[in-house]
Amino acid sequence: MKAWMTEHHGWQVPARFTSPEREAAQVREGVGLADLSWMVRFELKGYGLKAPPPFGQGLRPWPLAPQPFLLTCEPPARAAAIATLQSFREAVSDLALPAPVYWIEVTSIYAQLLLAGPRSRDVLCKLTSLNLAEKALPNLGCAQTSLAHTHAIVLRDDLGSLPAFHLLVSREYAQSVWEAVLHAGLEFHLAPFGLEAQPLLNA
Repeated sequence: MKAWMTEHHGWQVPARFTSPEREAAQVREGVGLADLSWMVRFELKGYGLKAPPPFGQGLRPWPLAPQPFLLTCEPPARAAAIATLQSFREAVSDLALPAPVYWIEVTSIYAQLLLAGPRSRDVLCKLTSLNLAEKALPNLGCAQTSLAHTHAIVLRDDLGSLPAFHLLVSREYAQSVWEAVLHAGLEFHLAPFGLEAQPLLNA
């Protein structure tokens, strides 16, 4: 399917595949897939990390067992997020080696796909053995699993009443996972959607 591309915070991303209104309707009524690899991601680790700090600046912590936290934010919040992470590290660090808490940016390591819509769970069930029941993976829950034979981090972040799952995979496997999700969604009429449809879904 042909995509009309646009620049978004330094990334070339699909603006639309058909029309934003049509794509948003497809997601609301069935299921859609988008590329959100432009989102900013950090990992916060260290033996001194017992709980996530009270982050602001649009920085959302996701606890990944056994210890690290994945932190995500929109690109405009990146500089403020880095300042917050640096301040937190300095507040809890001492002269001990290794450092009790440290962070690294992993934006370039992962691709981030968004699978959203009432049939999104049905599509995922064909690709992973992860328990996707509401009680097992509620909104704002996260898990690590094998998805389409690739290690993935699954973050659930609903769009209002629409179930939505962010799928993070190593960038080198992004194309194969994208194609696997599209193939798994054929029976549910899954279609990709672009950047212009996303504000309509977030409204």
